[in-house]
Amino acid sequence: MPGGDSEPTPLSAGGYEQLRRSTETYREDLVLRLGAEVGLTPAEMSQFEPAHVTQRRHRGTELHFLAVPTDGREAYLPNEVEHDVRKYVTTTDIDETERVLPVTPRRLQMLVASVGTRAAERTGREGLADVSTRDLRRHFARTMLGDGVPPSVVMRIGGWDRIESLAPLLDEPSEDEVLDALSPDAVDSGGRPAGGDADRVRQVVETARSVGSALSGVNTRGEVEQAVCDGLADSSHYRFAWIASDETDARAELTVAGLDEESLEAVRRSLGGRDADFARRACDTGAVQTVRTDLPPNSESGHLAVVPLVHGETAYGALYVALAEEAASDAETDVLVTLGRHVGQAIAAAERRKLLLADTVVQLEFESSDEQDVLVGLSADLGCSVRLRGVVPIEERSLLCFLTVRGATTDAVFDELQATDAVEHIRLIRDRGTESLLEVALSAGSTITTLTSYDGTVSRFVAEDGVARFVGEFSNEAPLRDVMSDLTDAYPATELVAKQEVERPTRNTADFRESLVARLTDKQQSVLRAAYLAGYFEWPRGSTAEDLADSIDISSPTLHQHLRTAQQKLMTAFFDDDSDEHASTLNP
Repeated sequence: MPGGDSEPTPLSAGGYEQLRRSTETYREDLVLRLGAEVGLTPAEMSQFEPAHVTQRRHRGTELHFLAVPTDGREAYLPNEVEHDVRKYVTTTDIDETERVLPVTPRRLQMLVASVGTRAAERTGREGLADVSTRDLRRHFARTMLGDGVPPSVVMRIGGWDRIESLAPLLDEPSEDEVLDALSPDAVDSGGRPAGGDADRVRQVVETARSVGSALSGVNTRGEVEQAVCDGLADSSHYRFAWIASDETDARAELTVAGLDEESLEAVRRSLGGRDADFARRACDTGAVQTVRTDLPPNSESGHLAVVPLVHGETAYGALYVALAEEAASDAETDVLVTLGRHVGQAIAAAERRKLLLADTVVQLEFESSDEQDVLVGLSADLGCSVRLRGVVPIEERSLLCFLTVRGATTDAVFDELQATDAVEHIRLIRDRGTESLLEVALSAGSTITTLTSYDGTVSRFVAEDGVARFVGEFSNEAPLRDVMSDLTDAYPATELVAKQEVERPTRNTADFRESLVARLTDKQQSVLRAAYLAGYFEWPRGSTAEDLADSIDISSPTLHQHLRTAQQKLMTAFFDDDSDEHASTLNP
């Protein structure tokens, strides 16, 4: 699956059934079913009333739906779940207009987490301890998609407004499945290629697969683009290919294969005389644009396919491919679009790699009082401070942000964030009254998501009483003007306050070990090394915690304490997250 989702999830391989068997009350089981079989969020569960259930008859079958008050959609209510809801309502004497689960969304999240912890202890499946309400909704989508329900239907009944939200859950077809689907034998009616067209598409798929395989062996953006152009130009299906990274920038470099410079300029002049920006149109629509124009060497009329190179919200330009035959079929353009996405992903990875390995980076420091930013608005409304501890990409367009919030109660923070469409998920990690550590999944609505869409890293973000100061780091070749323009367009009350090029300190293996040794006590070093050598960190584990405790002659709770503390210090040394600005009573 895309996005790395091919690994087993906590609820796969019977995990959901094990989770349900670990419930101790009827209400716990009902919450799990509403999340994993109906696709409700905690906020939607907490507002659910019996009166929201409706019934329809379609083709002789009785179907139940649930009118979700938060967004007005109709969620599908399987008959078994509807039966359990009706039974729970009856036994607990709930009126039609009373809430079935009259607790806060956060309490429902905590309930799911509690069941997950219990399931992990009973089954030995440690992943169940981390199950959240978001995992339940993803299980719902996975199950529906696996049953053949079209993604558009899953989006409608599950409340997703973007297909990208479901992209990590969609099975990536294997190479054989792609070839089988496009073969003549798969044609029952019109719309798919047949005969010679199918043979051509099969060969195009092979070409795209060969080009995609070549991308795994390159490291820089230039190498990615050259490998793509070379692979296509060497194919018998395409005359030549080139990539323009940015058609609006006269300084942009071109990568080309199969065509000399003079002929390339002639073709580009011909395209420039048209009253259309084919590259921009391709990137905006996400579809191949086909152009008929004169092509070398004989200036005969032929077709160019303009393929968008995109990853997430970032467009990296367009791939121009000269077709050796007539205009591409729909099936061939689908293959080219998929190839374009792979190229965009490879370019994004190369840009991130360059940023990580760069000796110098450009730091842009901003100040913003724009309350359209979710976190700025949070700090303004609650009079609190919000500090970013770190960011992890989780989907093509989503970020998992770890935030320390001070000066506001956790309930108030949850209520504020859950009312925001850009927040997909919230989880409480630690609570200290007026200071909490939260995990928040953002799909948009923040300056942080804007900066990371340009492959930047946010090294610091602090919002206090409605004003945020934050720093983004970019490679020297990043389009900084575009970054600043997009940021200020989306958040007008934002201004650049500083720009500087800084050198990154180099750390070798000896430095890293010295830093780690300075943090660990002798006992922590011993426990960590014993666990490593005994295979405790392998999968499956070579030793259990109890085995280690017996071997080292300490109690199991003491071993866990030493091991967790040592692991935390190891992670701190690796991510170099020991600056004073991260100091918090929440740190272990």
